Amino acid sequence: MLAGLFQYLDKDKKMPQVIIYTNSNGGVSVCHPTGELPIDQVLTKDCPPGAIIVDDSELPQGEDAKYFDAWELVDGKVKINLDKKNAIILQQQTTENAKQSALSKLAALGLTPAEITAITGA
Repeated sequence: MLAGLFQYLDKDKKMPQVIIYTNSNGGVSVCHPTGELPIDQVLTKDCPPGAIIVDDSELPQGEDAKYFDAWELVDGKVKINLDKKNAIILQQQTTENAKQSALSKLAALGLTPAEITAITGA
């Protein structure tokens, strides 16, 4: 198991490969084989038709990796669906705004920061 972890840490080795495919929700599923079986066997044994093997480095990186629910498989490449990404950002902002509004209302009622933390855990 640790050998699999070290392949990610050893920069001199080739990037590990993963299996990707479009799942039933229209998003992308990523299968990270353990190395117990050759990746071709994992593809055949455990993955649906249309699944492909790619280098891990071909998956969205950095900021785009945060928007996994916006990933789509298009012509063998994982792309970010901007409409889905924007919907995720809007949902995050809405949730944060609701949280801040609720905290402000509790403060307006005269609760101390310690009391608000005790009630909300925030």
